[in-house]
Amino acid sequence: DPTHDHSHASRDATTAETRFGIRTFVYSRRRPFDASKLASLVERLPFISDVAAPIKRAPHHSGPASTAPFNGLLRSKGFMWVEGGDGVAYFWSQAGKRLEVSEMGRWWASIPREQWPPTHVDNILEDFCGDGGDRRQELVFIGAGLDERAITALLDDCLVPESAP
Repeated sequence: DPTHDHSHASRDATTAETRFGIRTFVYSRRRPFDASKLASLVERLPFISDVAAPIKRAPHHSGPASTAPFNGLLRSKGFMWVEGGDGVAYFWSQAGKRLEVSEMGRWWASIPREQWPPTHVDNILEDFCGDGGDRRQELVFIGAGLDERAITALLDDCLVPESAP
């Protein structure tokens, strides 16, 4: 029957967000995390955590804020910049109830430019911004019913305060 349309163009959206409440967002900042504040947050998260030594050794601050916004998190991953380890790029990787924070490598800004691969200089510089160079927080969060504002606030509370002018 030529009048019967098999396309799904007119169907309501069937994305994961619509069907299951799963959404994603990216947390991006250009200031380092304070190791002790980050350690305190990680300790309170609803995950089994394996974290890199500088964060693990940091003296923990108690934090009153609830970490409940992380309960619906299915997956998160990305790069982290932690104060005091300016040359080290950390990798945050969480799946289900397991979180790992490990040393991933070095930020390009901490490596003398003459050691950069010449064919990639333009690509490297695309990630640079201000005095921090390519150092940044860039974490992707995927989950059901995520409260982006609450997660963002908890992470922002771990940032080193902005310097006074």
